[in-house]
Amino acid sequence: SDELSFTINNFMPNQGDLLFQGVATVSPTGVLQLTSEENGQPLEYSVGRVLYTAPVRIWDSTTGAVASFSTSFTFVVKAARGASDGLAFFLAPPDSQIPSGSVSKYLGLFNNSNSDSSNQIVAVEFDTYFGHSYDPWDPNYRHIGIDVNGIESIKTVQWDWINGGVAFATITYLAPNKTLIASLVYPSNQTSFIVAASVDLKEILPEWVRVGFSAATGAPKAVETHDVRSWSFTSTLEANSPADVDN
Repeated sequence: SDELSFTINNFMPNQGDLLFQGVATVSPTGVLQLTSEENGQPLEYSVGRVLYTAPVRIWDSTTGAVASFSTSFTFVVKAARGASDGLAFFLAPPDSQIPSGSVSKYLGLFNNSNSDSSNQIVAVEFDTYFGHSYDPWDPNYRHIGIDVNGIESIKTVQWDWINGGVAFATITYLAPNKTLIASLVYPSNQTSFIVAASVDLKEILPEWVRVGFSAATGAPKAVETHDVRSWSFTSTLEANSPADVDN
């Protein structure tokens, strides 16, 4: 079977098994900073992404098998005034780059709200900004959303973001029933949030993908920092026979 498993408890500057895109960097204390910070303060209109270098096999065209995976990470989103815009865990083609025009509400993943199957991206967004004049596709609350090829989530749940609080997130894909589940817990006040959706990764993604994080900030009045503290990931693609039939 094809398997990939890794755990990063402390990030390192210029870490060899990570691809840094945009302004993403690692702080001297080992924190992954997806968007720009100056003296601990967030900067506007910045976008950054980090991908794990080794590609992940999501499905096998020979057998039709699809991988299951689980990833867990801790992150902190901190804002001085208003908050924008959020971060996401995502799966994308191995050569994926930050699209132009993807700052702010597009979270470094897309550059318009329309779903386009050529994007080949599945993401779980942790969205801190809501306001129908700017983000008409968003629900009227901060939310966790499951995104398929576009910024308009196919399923969302309200998220009571804690400014500066350490969040524990877990995202699991169960291949047998094509279900993507995302949950978030704040241990500090024992709140938890969960959202699930039916997603057929084989229909959306190429056989091989890279996995990682993306984040973006918007206008000066509402910016935040997006820090990932730790990350683990494991995927398993069972090498089952092409058709389980008796010869």
